[in-house]
Amino acid sequence: MNKTIFIVLALYITNFYGFSQNQLTGVDLSQIRTLKDSTLFNKSVRDVQQFVNEDQFDRAEPLADQLISLAKEIKYERGAGLAYRLKAIIYNEAKRNIESDKNFEKAIHYFKKVNDKDGLATVSNDRFIVEQNKGNLEKAADYLMEAKLYREQLKDSIGLSGVYNNLAIIYKELKDIPNAEKFYLKSINTRKNLNIKGVGMVMNNLALLYTEGGKLSEAKKLLPEALKINKAENDLRHTAQSYSIMAKASMYGKEYEAAKKYYDTTTCVGTQANYKLIVVNAKQQLGIIALEEGEYRKADELLKTAREDLIKSNVTSLILKNYKYSFKLDSTRGNLLEAIKWQKEYQQLSDKRMYESTAQKVENAKSRYEAELKQLKLIDEQEEREQRTKEELFRYRVFTFISLGVIAVILVFLVLFIKTRRERKRYIKELNESNEVKNKLFSIISHDLKNEIHGLEGSLNLMKEDIISTEEFREIVPLLANRTHQTSILLNNLLNWSKSQMKELNANPTTFDIAEVIGNKFTFFKPKADKKDIKLINKLDSTIIFADKDMFGIVAQNLIANAIKFCNPGDSIALVSKEKEDHYEICFEDTGIGIDPANLQKLFAEDTFTTNGTENETGTGLGLKICKELIELNQGRISVESEPGKGSVFSVSLPKAA
Repeated sequence: MNKTIFIVLALYITNFYGFSQNQLTGVDLSQIRTLKDSTLFNKSVRDVQQFVNEDQFDRAEPLADQLISLAKEIKYERGAGLAYRLKAIIYNEAKRNIESDKNFEKAIHYFKKVNDKDGLATVSNDRFIVEQNKGNLEKAADYLMEAKLYREQLKDSIGLSGVYNNLAIIYKELKDIPNAEKFYLKSINTRKNLNIKGVGMVMNNLALLYTEGGKLSEAKKLLPEALKINKAENDLRHTAQSYSIMAKASMYGKEYEAAKKYYDTTTCVGTQANYKLIVVNAKQQLGIIALEEGEYRKADELLKTAREDLIKSNVTSLILKNYKYSFKLDSTRGNLLEAIKWQKEYQQLSDKRMYESTAQKVENAKSRYEAELKQLKLIDEQEEREQRTKEELFRYRVFTFISLGVIAVILVFLVLFIKTRRERKRYIKELNESNEVKNKLFSIISHDLKNEIHGLEGSLNLMKEDIISTEEFREIVPLLANRTHQTSILLNNLLNWSKSQMKELNANPTTFDIAEVIGNKFTFFKPKADKKDIKLINKLDSTIIFADKDMFGIVAQNLIANAIKFCNPGDSIALVSKEKEDHYEICFEDTGIGIDPANLQKLFAEDTFTTNGTENETGTGLGLKICKELIELNQGRISVESEPGKGSVFSVSLPKAA
């Protein structure tokens, strides 16, 4: 029982503590659940950034870790980059350089994945500040150039103006005066074009560069504009700085009255801006001017006042300058003991400064050396892992290649096997089709053609043996002619059909008038039509087409013969042509018995189909099939419309002559 109460109490305290932590930090990550909550995530990043800005690293670090985990969980890659950047800054402040670099690299990785150039530019600027503080000015300049590249790609002129100013500062420290001047001018022009603040500040920087470089006339031209801009922006700090640089330029030109006036103004404006360092420096400079003008008491008072403030502020460079001029003052006044004292103070502070600087350089070198050793160790470990990975990958590749080789052999065997089977099936199919053609041909020859030839032979034998008289023979001549005609049609159809089966039919199109072909066919079929009392009507006008003339003749012959076959006495067969846009439609219209709708689809089918005519005329069923193939070889088409008891219309479409 006591144990249970203890657990419940512990859980309550833990929850309360977690709640209190969120309330204290002002960052609540519990509401961020999916990628859609990226706005909340970004707000949390800004909150944690505020803790970093306020040096509250103990509060910022665990929150940065939570943000990293959360970004990975919701797959927010830009958020991961932002969180890793915060972690890198925290590690840098803790002097954990290797961890800082790793986190910067991770931030870059995630920013590159989403092509976030703003994030990449921000990281490059962060690393510039880190390297500048370490004294690695060349490396700092490299990072600034990276930031410049990303800002240019973003066309971020505001960001570029800041990058240009920082580049100028770095190049000034590197004693590369031409590049420093170039980037100060770029920053000034960019800010002017954008009409944003800070133009006066950058002008001050450039004027100071000119002043220290001995270009006093250029500095004096620039400073009035800088002063005017800083005043217009109510920027007291940079206004004080403008006056200070104007005073410095005057001192370099030994214009002490102007210098005093400017330093007095600097003191006044600097005091209003609470800019203590520039005020102290102005007092010290006024003391130096008093010394140069022989006002020793005033110089002593000013240097003393400045010295006390500088010691409190611990500005070593200005304190050394104060000792130097205090030594000069007492030497000039003949106070050698005081002069020696200032010389000793100067030397001790200078030695201390040099010692601290050297110690700092040694410490930095040691830190870099240790960092490089750790980095080399990490690289060695990475190389070992990569080597193991390569070896494993090589083994996998060998195994894969062997497997692929085996699979390839099997596939080749299967392909050859399947190809052989397909070839065999194709040969069997072609052989069967050839046999079918042969059997069909022999069947027609043995039955239909044999009957026709026997009929002709029987009639001729009757006359030869004088069984019938000449008059009787003359009576059966039309019958013999009809049979001969039927035999001719049959032979032509057989020949064309066999060619089509062997794929040997080829069209040789020419320009001709179909009326001529139809006229010849009507003359040919007239005896047979007259015998069945069928009228042949030619309604064709001059119809010039582009097709194989012989093939069209065969088609016309078959269609007229077919029409006669299925017409009764008193019926008619008419030919009509209809002109279309790019072809002629030739219609074979009869008033015969028509075609059963069930048989319409069979007329042009692969399998032969035939029925007996009105006087029991027989056929092979090849005629219409041959017609369809011949017409299609000539880029045309054939169709049929029929109604039982009312006749049929066979329509042939063929191209017009050009």
